[in-house]
Amino acid sequence: MRRQLPAPNLTALLALAAFADLVLYRVASAVFLPTQNGTPTDRWLADVALFASNLSGILALVLAVAALFFALGSDQIFPRSMRITVSTVGLFFCMLAGIGVLWSLAPQYLVHLRISHGFLAFFLAFGVWHGDRPWRAKLGITLFAVPIVIQAFALFSLRMAWSNPNPGALARLAHALTLIAMIAAPLLVAPWPWSRARAAITIGSGVILAVAGVAATKLRFDLVQAALFYGLRIDLAGLASTPERVYSGALIAAFACLGAGAASCLWGPGRSRLAGWGLLLMAVAGAEISSPKPALFTLCGLLAMATASAVERASTDGLCPTALTAE
Repeated sequence: MRRQLPAPNLTALLALAAFADLVLYRVASAVFLPTQNGTPTDRWLADVALFASNLSGILALVLAVAALFFALGSDQIFPRSMRITVSTVGLFFCMLAGIGVLWSLAPQYLVHLRISHGFLAFFLAFGVWHGDRPWRAKLGITLFAVPIVIQAFALFSLRMAWSNPNPGALARLAHALTLIAMIAAPLLVAPWPWSRARAAITIGSGVILAVAGVAATKLRFDLVQAALFYGLRIDLAGLASTPERVYSGALIAAFACLGAGAASCLWGPGRSRLAGWGLLLMAVAGAEISSPKPALFTLCGLLAMATASAVERASTDGLCPTALTAE
């Protein structure tokens, strides 16, 4: 019987690096550190934040290439009939993302990056419905993939100067679907049924995150607003009107549920943890994919969740899991 060689869990490493990029580079460096004439400590912290950002980008590029390669080598995610198309679009996307991570991507090529990213998300969402996956996993991955497709189509509509469909309305629809996917994550992505310990971890982490979000919004709304805008590209206008308060509550509920779903997945075995790291990658990517790194984060997150659901099916047949996880 062939044994699988142990390897580092690159998905977990990428999720931690992406979280460091969010906290240190996109939030702390933009909100707290001065842009110039800082102290030596400020410059040292800025260098650490830049290192975390570059590390997360390189790791995301390496993992995206490796994950696509292994996904195309099996029938667990993409059917055989889709391999040529997915490999072509994936190669084009990885080339543009690699240029953006290692050097600098020209603004006119960002549209091509977003469109190829949208096609990959569409192919992945279509591919997960092929095969014997649990319907919860299929629906959960699709809910996370569809907003990426809609955002890419909205950007294409904007560049084509189309008034119908309206790009702004498409962007709002994509954002609403993302919040729905985050709220449904504990039920669709986390393992089911829940044991007592898993239920306690899931509900407890969700309640803690929700209470922390409400307290932070009430006590330091300006800090929460700046962190969401610079870190996740979410514009939180205020709390004066009823729609603004409803939107703030929806954001708190979405991140609390996503954190609860990730905690529930990370509490489980290796296949479950892979889905949890994928959820964290989706969370730290942000609401607007304006650079290659968030595009790579979301692609790796979707591939991790798709691989986790496929591994669960394959393991019952005695097959070896793919190389995305080292468990």
